[in-house]
Amino acid sequence: MTDMKKNYPFKFSIVVAVYNVEKYLAEAIESILCQDIGFKESVQLILVDDGSPDNSGQICDKYQANYPSNIKVIHKENGGVSSARNEGLKHVEGRYINFMDSDDKISPNTLSAVYDYFSTVEDQVDLVSIPLYFFEGKEGGHRLNYKFDDKKNQIIDLEDKYWYVQMSGASAFFKNEVLISRNFDTSLKYSEDAKLIMDILLDNPKYGIVPGAAYYYRVRSDLNSATNTCWQNKAWYIDHIRSYSFWAIHEAQKRCGIIPAFVQFNLMYEMQGFFRMKKLPTDILSHDELTEFTELLSKFLEYIDASIIMEQKNMSMEQKDNAISMKSACGTGILTYSDQDEDAYIQYNDIATRPMSVYTARLNSLTADKKELTISGSVKINTHFPEPEKIFLRLTSGDSQSREISCDFHRNPDETFVYAGKLLAQFWDFDAKIPFSELKKTILVDICLKYDSHTVRFKKIFKGNNFADDPSLDGNHISYLLDKHQLHLTRYFLVNTLKPDSEKLSFKIKKRIKSFHK
Repeated sequence: MTDMKKNYPFKFSIVVAVYNVEKYLAEAIESILCQDIGFKESVQLILVDDGSPDNSGQICDKYQANYPSNIKVIHKENGGVSSARNEGLKHVEGRYINFMDSDDKISPNTLSAVYDYFSTVEDQVDLVSIPLYFFEGKEGGHRLNYKFDDKKNQIIDLEDKYWYVQMSGASAFFKNEVLISRNFDTSLKYSEDAKLIMDILLDNPKYGIVPGAAYYYRVRSDLNSATNTCWQNKAWYIDHIRSYSFWAIHEAQKRCGIIPAFVQFNLMYEMQGFFRMKKLPTDILSHDELTEFTELLSKFLEYIDASIIMEQKNMSMEQKDNAISMKSACGTGILTYSDQDEDAYIQYNDIATRPMSVYTARLNSLTADKKELTISGSVKINTHFPEPEKIFLRLTSGDSQSREISCDFHRNPDETFVYAGKLLAQFWDFDAKIPFSELKKTILVDICLKYDSHTVRFKKIFKGNNFADDPSLDGNHISYLLDKHQLHLTRYFLVNTLKPDSEKLSFKIKKRIKSFHK
């Protein structure tokens, strides 16, 4: 709990690790100088020149000369961002501390918005988070900004909202005293922010959010970010997993007696990229290192509940299924059919995968000649399920009468989904011809698979990226409606109408499209 009686010379200390950023540093500093809270009265800026070979150090000195009471410059040998931040931490005098990156910036109201809220809840939380937005090489908000959707300041209790991940130290503000006995792990090249935050949240799994402020993260066009370059660095694959992921697992067990859901979700979010790899990093790791890496992944999954894997938003259904299949505790999985629902799924010991019916069914084209309509499409099938014996269309009219139209089908070798060289899913292309005689009434079209005596019906149909209305449809009076991802077809007809005051013949198109759902 904060010592409310302690007086701090500044409301904020901003520690900035500086290295090779002469093009961007002034913009970052200016965003702090223009804060509406009042820079001179409220802010201490600590610029740590981490042995920059460019003019970054001189830029730091120039600003310090203009604001000697507020800006402190430290010049040191290069030791990495964690080393620079730790050095800066030795000199902080602010009530709240932030670690803005030297090529980023914050909105003018950020510090006042954070202070106004943090000062009212600091007896309950140790850090406050603000939304992160990209600029320059990329635009839009960070995928984790969903936690700010309510647009209101509030305390996030991770025991309740365990999926509200916070990993960035740059877009967070910390109480001074919570960092007195903590620092950044200099052995980590990646996830040093996440480790510090996890260490804090394991002691107090709550934090505040201030949606009205903004942290702007520069995606530099002249340099790949750590997020992109990490895949080319050996430390990302082994050291990162050992020193952050397994540290967090064992630390949670030691402090909490269990691995809380928020720890599992945070780690799975951090690690999910490893379970999306199309190929193993054979060009980065040696044979022995590859063996260790894959063993670490399998061991890691044993600590993550299958339900946490299923809740990941940035993994495909087949990637989640594959990750669960790697957990020995889940068993091998049993193919299970639900004939009543016309569906199938893989049942593991304590969880079932997403059913086959929710995989993608895609409409690629609709064309017509004088006698029939041709539907071309594709369906995505997880290889954990068997190959289909048959793909067919089920045509259902308004009176519930239905019939099947068999499709010609084959694998599409150009649309595969692979993990570490293993085929997880593949699109199968199909073509079906529907005689015009079937279109005397509006029909609903379902795409179905047949396995022995079992049928799987896809729940939704989407238009493919290259789908376009074909002129042959109008030429043969064919109309379609894709409503709520269901395909309705009809053949309209022309009625001659003679206007009383004219000898001219006009045509009135009557479309018999009904919006009905099975």
